[in-house]
Amino acid sequence: MLVGRSQEQARLAALVEAARDGTGGALVLRGDPGIGKTALLDWVATVPAAAAAGATVLRAAGAEFEADLPFAALSQLLRPVLHRLDALPAPQRSALAGAFGLGPPQPGDRLLVGLAVLSLLADGEPVVCLVDDAQWLDSVSADALLFAARRLGAECIAIVFAARDGSFPAPGVPSLELEGLADADAVRLLGAGTPPAVQAQQTALARGNPLALLTGGAPPEAFRAQVAALPPPTRAALLLAAADDSGELGPVLRLASAEDLRPAEEARLIEAGDGRIRFRHPLVRAAVYNGASLAERVAAHRALADALTGPQPADRHAWHRAAAATGPDDEVAALLEASAGAARA
Repeated sequence: MLVGRSQEQARLAALVEAARDGTGGALVLRGDPGIGKTALLDWVATVPAAAAAGATVLRAAGAEFEADLPFAALSQLLRPVLHRLDALPAPQRSALAGAFGLGPPQPGDRLLVGLAVLSLLADGEPVVCLVDDAQWLDSVSADALLFAARRLGAECIAIVFAARDGSFPAPGVPSLELEGLADADAVRLLGAGTPPAVQAQQTALARGNPLALLTGGAPPEAFRAQVAALPPPTRAALLLAAADDSGELGPVLRLASAEDLRPAEEARLIEAGDGRIRFRHPLVRAAVYNGASLAERVAAHRALADALTGPQPADRHAWHRAAAATGPDDEVAALLEASAGAARA
């Protein structure tokens, strides 16, 4: 249950309900880290979507490590509906298939990719797209999604972006600024069992930021302490997820076990399932990655590079090889050059 966000919930519920009725729309949630953007996206995924006659919910999150990889976020978002690809007009189908490595690369045409995204989503059934950390979207994914977001008037589609303040320009798309919680709501969030003196101190420190309230006003330090308390195999598995940053569970489970991840799930640091792994907050990912030693980070990238072989993850294989390199390496340089050529195409 969210605290102190009834107006925002009403706005988002209305957006989803309008999409269900054939009047699509988009919205950008803006605010500081920890202000509750991800929590609102989670709420949209579970509550209004369920009421919207079985809407398909698609999720993606921008990743700082993948901001320079073309189509990284778009492929993450659209993977569950790629079975509709054959129904698209031939030029759109070819453009999207080439972008996702499912066909020969096509000459760059961002307009055509944007049209293909809109066509893929618009099959007549309600669709809710939730895009977190939009400030880290790669540029072609951002262009395609914003192109679609500005053309939803007669479609059963709702798109909600979440982005940090001062980032992710989205001309033509309405935005909603998230403010800090009122003092009364901050106290409710802390819980009745919190001593009044602690309530007053944390409320003053957090200034209405929900994450800061729940972590004593210092989120990065609190997450680092939680991560450090986990068993070594769990920390190692989390480091793999943080280093890969694709959100895919498969590569992690090739190198670790589901049981290794269980303590992190129980501590509510991650959510894992349906082939995906998601950190509770970007600061958790940062605490995991930055809390590891250089040797541990290099080993994680090297292991991921070995696990990501074949033509489909070639870009990620090259990137992890580069991240694991400790000096000039001609073979890695050649892999990066080939990856760059494919991305440019």
